[in-house]
Amino acid sequence: MHLIDLDQAKPGMMLAKSVSTLQDRLLLKSDVRLTEKNIHILKSWGIHEIWIDEAVGENPAAFMNPENELRASIDDALRTKFSETIADPLMEEILRIAGNLLEKRVQKKEKQHGAQ
Repeated sequence: MHLIDLDQAKPGMMLAKSVSTLQDRLLLKSDVRLTEKNIHILKSWGIHEIWIDEAVGENPAAFMNPENELRASIDDALRTKFSETIADPLMEEILRIAGNLLEKRVQKKEKQHGAQ
């Protein structure tokens, strides 16, 4: 993992460490893939640096994968919808499971439509 300036962050990069406000309010937890919206929110909270997973941060092809974009989009939508309860560890787990189920459902539909 390495520390980068938020201006260098790209959608699809994975956070290596959680990001919190100065008041200790969780903004994004570790292992979340960044989206344009996430980056904008972090900037609006005055965040200047983030820790990125080196494996993803050094390999641009890893975060350009359509499956990664799908998962990032699903995670972003769930976190937006349930933003007021995201700090609750139980809700984090529910959102993780819901994200997995939604991702599988979308991939299944894409396979079915591709086979027709």
